[in-house]
Amino acid sequence: MRLVVDANVFISAFLKDGMSRRIILDRRLELYAPEFLLQEYTKYSAELFVRSGLPREKALRLAVLLLSRIHFVTEGELIPYKEAAKHLTTDSKDEAYVACALAVGSDLWSRDRHLRQPRLRCWATEELAEKLFGNG
Repeated sequence: MRLVVDANVFISAFLKDGMSRRIILDRRLELYAPEFLLQEYTKYSAELFVRSGLPREKALRLAVLLLSRIHFVTEGELIPYKEAAKHLTTDSKDEAYVACALAVGSDLWSRDRHLRQPRLRCWATEELAEKLFGNG
């Protein structure tokens, strides 16, 4: 299953050893994100390391592990999909993620409710957990 991961999901997986992290690490998924996510992570990495409560070395290893699961799509690869993405979201910050989903032919994984609409499937973490792991 292909999914585009948004920054909030990634940050949640980094900060808490919970379901988001378990899903990101699940090898059945092929995960993508626009390079924008990597830029956001880099910009806030020092703050995230502190918030994680982990020793710096462990936080760095965790970041490398999580980032290694994601294929990053360049801005240039997204250009042909930017106009269509504008029509599928009301939040300009989400356009790169929507364009990425269109570019790689995948669904989105986000907690943003406004991305839930008929033309592009957007999964909540709970929905993915149910699909991947069932009730148990």
